[in-house]
Amino acid sequence: MKDIEYYEQKEKADLHAHLNLSMSYKRYKKWANLEIPNFPRKMNGLGEMHEVIGEYTRPRAKTAQDIKDLFDMSFKDAKKDNIVKMEASIDIGFIKQFDLNLDNFLLYISELVKKQSKRMEFVPELGIPKNADIEFLTQWCKPMLESGVFKNIDVYGPEIFESLNDLTFIFDLAEKYGIKKKGHVGEFSDAASVKRVVELYRLDEVQHGIGAASDEHVLEFLAKNEIRCNVCPQSNYMLGAVESLETHPIAKMMRAGVPIGLGTDDLLFFNRSIGQQIFDLVKVGTITEDEAETLLAVR
Repeated sequence: MKDIEYYEQKEKADLHAHLNLSMSYKRYKKWANLEIPNFPRKMNGLGEMHEVIGEYTRPRAKTAQDIKDLFDMSFKDAKKDNIVKMEASIDIGFIKQFDLNLDNFLLYISELVKKQSKRMEFVPELGIPKNADIEFLTQWCKPMLESGVFKNIDVYGPEIFESLNDLTFIFDLAEKYGIKKKGHVGEFSDAASVKRVVELYRLDEVQHGIGAASDEHVLEFLAKNEIRCNVCPQSNYMLGAVESLETHPIAKMMRAGVPIGLGTDDLLFFNRSIGQQIFDLVKVGTITEDEAETLLAVR
């Protein structure tokens, strides 16, 4: 069996990440000058995770310089894992830290893409919380998407489905400007919800999507339509979406023909890089070494 250094040193992609939470806890703790109790740790779903965010990380991201520092730390850890392509969300709400100055916000992101291009392809995603104020989204989504700075959108947050139609205008804008459409679904919800959200939003890719593994017809639907699922095994385990890495459905999805990419999700919380996650999956027998090579090659 190949050792962990092999997977860490190989070039690879991180296709599901939130850029403000994509650094190691060790690096974050030194910068923030604070400790999060008993951390990193397994948590009771997204609710507990968002409690930690609300108490320890969101209050430490008050200024534009804070946001820039967080992003810089994330890129340092991506470099450490030899990430050559990174698709990562930048939450739409960070415009507030930039004093609602759209030009400065977009200029910073554009310069960030250029800076990172020396060693990786950085693809910025506009991160859009499902439960954000609709007036705020209506005000800022159009100018941000028409700017050409963001190449993807990613809708995330609680797996709620009551008011999804309120957000379809965002996906209409994305299609108008040729922007790839991603959405979080199927980490804690079922296969039917994955198919429903893909069809409703006309998604190009699904963030997580592991709930699809419970229905062969939905797996066939994803495979036939070439809908990639960007899966985060360690996140799924640490949040309790799966009981263990051994029981993770990533192999079932791959063997059903569903395109699969890997993500760290939030390295700060889940403490395993892409290379480490691939090693872990091989070590416990969830995937084969050949399947590991397939995952390494995904861009």
